[in-house]
Amino acid sequence: MLLRNYNLIRLLKSAKLQPVYPGGNAAKDCSIFEENAAKHICLTSLTKNIHFTSFVNKYKKTSSTRDDMDTDSDEETESEFKNERDSKIIKAKVNSLRADLVLKAGLNVARNKIEMLFYESKIRVNGKKLLKKSILLNENDEVDVIRGFSQSNPSHLIVSRIVILSATGLDEGCRVNLRRYKSLLIENYSKENAYKSSETSTNQ
Repeated sequence: MLLRNYNLIRLLKSAKLQPVYPGGNAAKDCSIFEENAAKHICLTSLTKNIHFTSFVNKYKKTSSTRDDMDTDSDEETESEFKNERDSKIIKAKVNSLRADLVLKAGLNVARNKIEMLFYESKIRVNGKKLLKKSILLNENDEVDVIRGFSQSNPSHLIVSRIVILSATGLDEGCRVNLRRYKSLLIENYSKENAYKSSETSTNQ
């Protein structure tokens, strides 16, 4: 790039346009005019080419920097999600954030199994009964699947829990980071959301 600029400066210095005087030789003046015009067109073209090349190189550098920043940001975000002693990070791609699809991906169970749990009223979202399988979830939502009552404490439940840590939209569907607790001991839900002994428990 520096060599091109140096050559352009040399060309500019050498390309001093010759003046055309009135009353001179017409043929000679015409030749000088054509030569001057050709030099002007050549210099203009070279200048535009260098400016365009400089712009393209600057754009590529900026674009590359932004891509690197985006990649670093994704890596930093994912590195924040680590397995814990009682939980595991699940990375999955789902068509949408529908509750049944997230549970299927998080628990690695068949969709008909999710349907059975739904109809048995064993799914809670943020402590409330899931009324529609198609409800869309959000980041930080907690989804519980009730496995049954605690044998040592009947007022507590054993649940499997999925927490949506992050969700990134894609051209088709979205990529999610989930935290899965395979077995948690929690207090029974309150009021109308409580799990009742009349409902059949499942052992997973």
